[in-house]
Amino acid sequence: MAQKDMREKLLEDYNDVFSDIFNGLLFEENVIEQQYLKAGTTESIYKAENGKYREQRRDVLKDYMDSCFLEIGSLGIENQSEVDKYIPVRVMGYDYTKYRSQVDKELFPLRPVITIVLNFSNIPWKNRKSIHDITTIPEKFKSYVQDYEVKVFDIAFLEDEVIERFTSDFKLVAKFFKNRRLENGKLFTDEKICHVQEFMDFLAVFTNDIRYKEIKEELAEMEKDGRSVTMCNIAQALEDRGIEKGIEKGIEKGITRGIQQEKISRIQKMIRRGYSKEDILEWEYTEKEYEEALRELHGE
Repeated sequence: MAQKDMREKLLEDYNDVFSDIFNGLLFEENVIEQQYLKAGTTESIYKAENGKYREQRRDVLKDYMDSCFLEIGSLGIENQSEVDKYIPVRVMGYDYTKYRSQVDKELFPLRPVITIVLNFSNIPWKNRKSIHDITTIPEKFKSYVQDYEVKVFDIAFLEDEVIERFTSDFKLVAKFFKNRRLENGKLFTDEKICHVQEFMDFLAVFTNDIRYKEIKEELAEMEKDGRSVTMCNIAQALEDRGIEKGIEKGIEKGITRGIQQEKISRIQKMIRRGYSKEDILEWEYTEKEYEEALRELHGE
């Protein structure tokens, strides 16, 4: 996830998207109000076993306290494009860091920290969600080993009724990844995208398809002109770019073929004038070009 973390702004950094994800997936009702979310610190330093200090980076983190004084120290989202067998340990480390920072500030009682994991792969995250899942424990000792379980949501496997709970751009994200997994051809709809640039970055990263980044500027121009951008616009831009690249490739291929044909014509002229194969090859023509010229000359 390191390269994904380095982007300037994730789609989920927007409060409307962030609150939508928690309300739609975890709480299944409108618990988090976006106006009470504040950006949290995603980087922290910890001391490793070898005594060296290391940095850990979270994907998205928000602090929250609403008008009714519902205080949550932190809400975090971790994005995964593949199953990570060590995710319980990673999340436990992230959460500990936030609790530790509260202890250092002598806050009491402590405020809860909640982290969820979003799986964007086409493989459901069936296990490896807790410390017990990834640890070999004799049954008689199991009750003595503290467990730590993370909440994982398989975005490509969400039920339609869950997807319909979303009200932000994340609804389009969820639809896209589910339809891509099902290969049903419904990747693109006419629903408006609010955060276009970040939406395109998100698709580029989690599909490993650079084309979504390549058409960003084109879609940005649409926004500047006051036009709404939809998934259908993305589909059209991708198609146009494919045609454009095809034309460019065709022109390039045509030029290359033209140059090659010119060489063949020159070789044929030399053959007609009685030049030997050895003489022709000395003019830096290849044997393959000579054979092709000879075949064409004899009508083969």
